[in-house]
Order: sequence, then C-alpha cells, then structure tokens
Amino acid sequence: MSTRSESASGHELRPLMFTRIVQAALWAVIAALVVGYLIDSQGLEPAGVVIALVVLAVGVVLAIRSYRMGVRYGSEGIEVHGLLRNRRIARDQISKITNFPAVRWQSADGKSHWTPIFAFAGYGQLAFSHRYNQFCILQLQTWNDEPRRNPTKPKPRRR
Repeated sequence: MSTRSESASGHELRPLMFTRIVQAALWAVIAALVVGYLIDSQGLEPAGVVIALVVLAVGVVLAIRSYRMGVRYGSEGIEVHGLLRNRRIARDQISKITNFPAVRWQSADGKSHWTPIFAFAGYGQLAFSHRYNQFCILQLQTWNDEPRRNPTKPKPRRR
C-alpha cells in the first residue's frame, strides 16, 4: 500500500495508513476518557457539560488533523501539514531537511526558521513504520537536490 501520491502540484508523502489510524484513534480515545471523567466527576452540571463538549471538539479536530498530517512538495517548495497548522515554504528558502525531521529555512528578511515534520517523527515505533518514515525523510532530503528547471524554458520532449 503506497501512501505517496503525485498530483499536478507535486508529490505527497503521508504516514502509513496504519500509523494514521492509530494516531487519530489515540486522540479520540483521550478525548473520550477526559469527557467520561468530567461527566463522572461533575455530573451533568452545565459547566461540566460545556467543558466536556469543548474537549470532545478539540479531540475530534486533533484526530482529523493527525490523520491528515504529511508533506506535499514540488518545484515551488514544500507544504508541511502538521498537527496544529500547515506551513508553505518556497523551495529557494529551504536550507536543509534534518533527520529530526524538520525543515530548516530562511524567511525573506533573513531570519532562520525551523519547521518540524511530525508526520514522520517518533520514537519507539514499530520497525516497519520506522523504516517507512526514514524512507520518507530521505525522499524529502534528496528532493531539493534535483536540478531546478527554468520556468521560462519549455519542457524537453520525451521520445
């Protein structure tokens, strides 16, 4: 089962389906446990119900976001889909993809930045998941080494 896809805007790398489902389920279970505790300890008091609904909503959002984590990359740059936010980084701003994994880059004003790629990070992973994540990190580290095509020149013809 491949979780790497190509689209008109470039390539996409996502964690294995197994990993995505486990991460999403983890957030759903945590939210359910907290809601259960709140209702058990507070009863159906209005404040407890409101807090439980907020915790449930946050749990659902985090479950969806963790399932959708990944990286999209192409000739324009890279887009990191994280747990809390997405970040687009232009290709010419990227200085390195680290083994952590993270993107080291510089903004237009010259400031150095670091954007973690949590989709492929983790410790204590199952061996097959760890190998796949290492493969994805290597893909990202070598992607930016590809020669850059001049957009004003036409693409070479295939024979």
